[in-house]
Amino acid sequence: MRRAAVSFAGGLLVVCSGVAASTAIAQSASASAATKPADDTVAYRHYTLACMGCHGPEGEGVPDIIPPLRKALGRFVQTPAGRDFIVRVPGASNSALSDSELAAVTNMMLRRFNSETAPPGLKPYTAEEVAQHRRPVLSDVQTVRAAVMESLRRAGVQTEDGY
Repeated sequence: MRRAAVSFAGGLLVVCSGVAASTAIAQSASASAATKPADDTVAYRHYTLACMGCHGPEGEGVPDIIPPLRKALGRFVQTPAGRDFIVRVPGASNSALSDSELAAVTNMMLRRFNSETAPPGLKPYTAEEVAQHRRPVLSDVQTVRAAVMESLRRAGVQTEDGY
């Protein structure tokens, strides 16, 4: 009986240690989120955890299933409707990323995946802009995307077929 109690206590200690370690990691992540991660390495790490599973390591997406981020975001930011759309799609709006982290990830994607399509002098996203436009999440992404694509065409922005 004593042996089982010691074993259980030892197991509980391991669980508690794991919880403490997880809490420390979360607090560390939260502290780093409070300071805007300007470093693309940190932003790419957030991209890896929150976006890469669907959009791929280089923002390529999955043809006919998941839209690409590569080359597309640089076009979207050329109109206010497109800029708003980027942070309101469900994957961005509902992500666990803070407003600061989402701004940093979006800016990193614009630099890394969209340098040839982003307009010169592009104004980076800020945590304040993301907070202002992130909600409400889009409920009809296809319809809003079609309207954004039309606004881009009217503004003279070349768009990819099939996006």
